Amino acid sequence: MPPQKRIFQKDILEAAANLVAQQGPQALSVRSLARAMGCSTQPIYSAFESMDALHTALIDYVREHYLRAQASSYKQVALSFLNFARSQKNLFRLVYLRQRPAGETLFEDPNAEETIRQLQASLELGREKATELHRRMVYYCYSMAVMMATGYLEFSEEEIDRELTEDYRIVLSYYKQVKSEEELQHWLYRSRNLLG
Repeated sequence: MPPQKRIFQKDILEAAANLVAQQGPQALSVRSLARAMGCSTQPIYSAFESMDALHTALIDYVREHYLRAQASSYKQVALSFLNFARSQKNLFRLVYLRQRPAGETLFEDPNAEETIRQLQASLELGREKATELHRRMVYYCYSMAVMMATGYLEFSEEEIDRELTEDYRIVLSYYKQVKSEEELQHWLYRSRNLLG
């Protein structure tokens, strides 16, 4: 009898992400996962004490492998997120369109710390204001992503670019208390590295 292949947590999480991506979050069960992996349920239960533990680890896995942006700008992070919503609708639903227990963070953003730091530096904002500005932009971006992931509305690349730019101009004007177009252009220029 040939030796059994050892199954690691990362193998289970990768298979679970593939299963959800192909069939949707509702398809995920220990049995369906074992069937997809060609193994018994035993290795899955050995790696994860419960379905809840597997589910939590899977959400963390998706955040790290699909959502942590290796982007060069603030806008690129948003475009990466929107592309995830468009191309990985089922994984988006798993992470963002689920019932959450009381007290759980409503929006997971693995790029938040770096983004806030860049906003502080480019816009001369304190941490609190930079965090608020980012949160507002997240709301705009999240609403577009939900529309794309649920099939409610599709955006062209040009529409996405235009919407993100316009939303940023509006939010920037508010948080910098811009009084003129000239002043707005100054802050847009200062944040050009964020918009590239």
